[in-house]
Amino acid sequence: MTKARAIVTLLIFTCVTLVPEGAFPMSLSQENALGQKVVKLIRKSMPLIENGEILTYVNEVGQRIVQQVGVTPYKFRFYVINESVPNSFAVPGGNIFIYRGIIDMMSREDELAAVLGHECGHITARHFQRSMDESKLTSIEMLAGIIAGALLQAPGLVAGGMAAGQTSMLKDSREHEMEADLRGFGYLCKAGYDPEAMPQMMHALLNHTWLETSNVPNYLETHPGTEQRVLYLDNLVKKVEAKHKYVRKLPPVGNFKVIQAAMIGGYGSEAKALERFRAGIRKGDSTAVYGLGCLYLREQKWRRAVAELKEAARLMPCDTFVLSTLALACRKTGKLQEAKSILESALAINPSSPIAQYRLAQVLMAMGKPNEAIENLTQIKESALTFPNIYYELGVALGRTGKLGLAHFYLGCYYYNQDDTAAAISQFKMAKPLIVDSPSKLRKINDYLKVLTPKKRGFSLHL
Repeated sequence: MTKARAIVTLLIFTCVTLVPEGAFPMSLSQENALGQKVVKLIRKSMPLIENGEILTYVNEVGQRIVQQVGVTPYKFRFYVINESVPNSFAVPGGNIFIYRGIIDMMSREDELAAVLGHECGHITARHFQRSMDESKLTSIEMLAGIIAGALLQAPGLVAGGMAAGQTSMLKDSREHEMEADLRGFGYLCKAGYDPEAMPQMMHALLNHTWLETSNVPNYLETHPGTEQRVLYLDNLVKKVEAKHKYVRKLPPVGNFKVIQAAMIGGYGSEAKALERFRAGIRKGDSTAVYGLGCLYLREQKWRRAVAELKEAARLMPCDTFVLSTLALACRKTGKLQEAKSILESALAINPSSPIAQYRLAQVLMAMGKPNEAIENLTQIKESALTFPNIYYELGVALGRTGKLGLAHFYLGCYYYNQDDTAAAISQFKMAKPLIVDSPSKLRKINDYLKVLTPKKRGFSLHL
């Protein structure tokens, strides 16, 4: 069992143990705080995709689903794990993780929205909270054994702890999956996506063993009862089509095939990606041209990347993701003015594009215009929750304009999200005496420092 899969497994079925003794029913603030700790653990233990185009796209699809949730105490965040396993999961506080492997299985944006909708359903139904209340599993010792077994790659420790709570939780887990399907299906339809996408995605998963390459026992499968859920969803689609309820088509957030190509070119097998893209180009597939450009970027063949991406931009002139990637390649070759013009064109097409604004800020910094860069980065600060590099660029830009307090603050936020405790503490301590006119940021600094430097009371486990 790999460390990554061990971590995922323990999160799916034993996150009910990640609370102090006597802490149930769990409050929303406790749930959100727990979610932050779990996200930090995942960031440290699993390979996450940091490509700005991919993260922007997945987050925008996710937020379209979230808009259908209504009033919610959660601030939803979406992450992509760089593993070929076809899976996804949600952890407390509105944090949703989806694997590269499951995105590679998909054929359109609607299917991505279906999976994200299902995970949003788990969050809004508060399945974590309900499982914790019903199971009463609150042992810190059990938590320590599971976490230690996962981090030390000791399957016996993990499986032993897992099996203890699995029997009583299996029935409820199946019920939770069905409820998440129902909620997610409603979000999917209301967001204007094809309702058939959810059962179609389930059919695809049913034909692909979720953990086929792992030695994890069957009782640790993350999404039980798939066959029954497929039948249930097929019936829901028939009812929706009969009543024409919810269905209202909207244009997609972006070109799904472009993002899929970026993922294959940036993270898949280089040899297989090259073969796949060349075959696609011979068939006239414009997204294959883009994918080849992404592959050359990964290999740091900047000039080849520029050539392929310019051709992709000619074929898809209104795709902001293609344009932002082309601008990145131009910046790598020192063509700053050209990169700036390309990004301005991208923002003319989509003024709210976070990745175009981020890439433009990078170009402006390279051109010696930090104040203009700060303007762009400030508009997309919220995206830093899933793309922490925004914090880093903002910190550097503020430092160059002499705003050292804010510079140290945002650099501290970046290192905190990267789980670099020493660097985060150092940055926050330097920021504290320099930020005298922002009580809200001072409170945040103090909160961060409390989390980063907890009081020692005998044995403790730092997540």
